[in-house]
Parts: sequence; structure tokens; C-alpha cells
Amino acid sequence: MSDQKPLRVIYVGSPELFSKGASAVHVMKMCQAMGRLGVSTELLLSSNHVEDELRRYYGVQNNFKIKKLPYFHNSSLRNIVHGVLATIKTRAWRRDFDIVVTRNIVYAYLATVFFKIPTVYDAHHPLVKGAGRLFNSFKDSKYLVRFSTNSKGLADIYIELGLPRDKLVIAHNGVDIEDYKSLPGAKEARSELGLPSESKIVCYSGNIYEGRGIIQLIECAQRLKDVLFLIVGGLEQDVDRLQNLANEKNAGNVMLSGFVPHTKVPMYLASADALVLPYTQEMTIKGGTRAKDFTSPIKLFEYMASGKPIVASAIPSVTEVLEDGRNSLLVEPGSAESLYRGIIKVLDNSQFAETIARGALSDVKNYSWEGRAKKLLGM
Repeated sequence: MSDQKPLRVIYVGSPELFSKGASAVHVMKMCQAMGRLGVSTELLLSSNHVEDELRRYYGVQNNFKIKKLPYFHNSSLRNIVHGVLATIKTRAWRRDFDIVVTRNIVYAYLATVFFKIPTVYDAHHPLVKGAGRLFNSFKDSKYLVRFSTNSKGLADIYIELGLPRDKLVIAHNGVDIEDYKSLPGAKEARSELGLPSESKIVCYSGNIYEGRGIIQLIECAQRLKDVLFLIVGGLEQDVDRLQNLANEKNAGNVMLSGFVPHTKVPMYLASADALVLPYTQEMTIKGGTRAKDFTSPIKLFEYMASGKPIVASAIPSVTEVLEDGRNSLLVEPGSAESLYRGIIKVLDNSQFAETIARGALSDVKNYSWEGRAKKLLGM
């Protein structure tokens, strides 16, 4: 039996909580994953919520500690204040941990440049306005132990900005595979969700910002009247906009559920015959940033874990993970016709659908949150 002490990690997290975005899901799942690996993990969170409420909402175990600092709804203020306060706290607790993981660039700057705190910075998007000076100040610091990106496309962006290659690790986002091991069959899932039992269902889950391909999906629905197109998620204004468009196009077979808690997403995926990721070349993330080259959507790995066939646009960040004909059917980004042909093939060719679904289910083992945590921690 080993006497080696477990690695001690503090995760400095500043996400918007109880929101319709994926950042908080990511933070919670990463901390749970580190706990599962036997890492002594403490989340230093910007929050004014009760701990049990947080764990229930995000569906995570009680295998990591949560300590809270003040929360601000304004994201810029929250990130700055939390970065500063977390630096003060971790400096005071320096003997109680080995390394810090964070997505907060203010924290990474202060911790590595001024306070000699070993830090892993986990980047999920290019630098925002005004952050370049911070990045340039800490990218060469010996206390920046590792710099992770969630896609090769994002890694290329940071390498061009001068990030030392020896600090870089590419770690795509992941999925909690355990959440998908005991999913019910489509019939039972539809019964629980109140969905029609006989229709074919094509499902998209996630935010529905501009460029996510929902317009092209509605065009497909116009041609496939006997198929239910189920769109799960989205901000209210986007849901209203797209529902009006579906009504204008007489696509009554489009159902927009609006936002659902992340813990309920697996059931919606289980109800489907096919899952779609119809991004266009103009796909955006929150704030309107175009992201086809670097996005790493959590939904992609959830799709793979569901055991359902995937029809996806062949944008660069998606093709880092998916391979046409082996674990998915890839279509031309932005083309409603190509998307339509892909959906038809998957719905009409059960042998092909089963082949790509099995391929995705096999490959998703490489994209667990635990595997991602190992890469960030160098385990």
C-alpha cells in the first residue's frame, strides 16, 4: 500500500451560476473528476448559493470541497474581483495545496507573476479585449506549470501569440460517461418526456445562438413533415426568434423546449433516433465570437456517449473528434441540402446508423472528464 500523499488541488472558478451556459457545468464536472481520481480537490467558487443546491443542480458528487467568495452577476466584475480575492486566499493557504487550476486569467496573472503559485491555466476561448497584456506577462513564467486548451484550433491561436509549446496541453472537453450507462430506451424516454411514441425524432441540444444551424434544421423540417425536430435548450429570445421562423415556414414539426437543466439532457438524447450538430461556418459562442475553429462543445461528447447516430457539420473543431463514416456522418457546414441528405441516410439506413453510433460510443471513452483532468494535472 502506497504512503504517497494525494495531490492537493484548488480550482479557482468564476462561472455564471444557474445560467443557460456550459461554463459552470464544466467547472463542477472537472472538480468531480479530480475527486474521483483521488485528488484532494477544493473549489474556490464565486457564489452566494447553498452548497447542497449547487451539487443537486449540477448533478455532482460530494467528493470535493466548496469554499465560497462573493458573487457578482456582472461577468467582468465577477472575474476581476474573484481573481483578486482568490489570489489573496490561496497565498494565505499556500502550505495547504500543491497546485491551482483556473479559467480566470486575472488569477493566473497575479498568482504566477507576483505570488509564485504553481498554476494551470485552462483556456476555452481566445483572449478577450484587454487580456493580451496579462497573457504576455505570465506565459513565460516558471509558475505557469501548464496551459491547456480544449481544441487544437485554440492551441494554434495561443502558439501564434507566443505561448511556449512545452507548456501546452490539448484537452478536449468531456462527458460524465456514468450518466449515460443506464439510459432507458427511446420508448421509455419519450413516455417520461411526453413526446410522441411513433414519430422519428431528430434532436439538437445546446444553445441556439447565430450560426448554430437551427435555420437549416428548420428548412429540413419543412421537407420531412413526418419527423419531429426536437431542439433542446436556448435563451428565451433565441427560442422566440426561431419559433416565429418555424411558424412562418409552416414547420409545425419543430419543437423548441427552451432551457432544461443539464441533468435532464441525457433523457432527451435517449428519446431520439438521430442527433444533429448542424453548425455553420459562422457559428458563434456567447457574446457573438465566431468559434468554428476552436469550439469544443460539451454536447458533442454527450452525443457520443448516448449511443445515437450523429449527423454533424464538418467544421474544423468538430473534425478534430469526429470522422465521417466511422463515428458520425459529416455534412457541409451551412448547407440545408447536405444536412437533409445526412439526416435521411441515418434515418433510412439502420445498419449505417448503428455502425457510426457504435464508433462514437467506443471513441467517447477517450473523452471522459477524468481523462481530461489527468492531462491538466500531468497524471
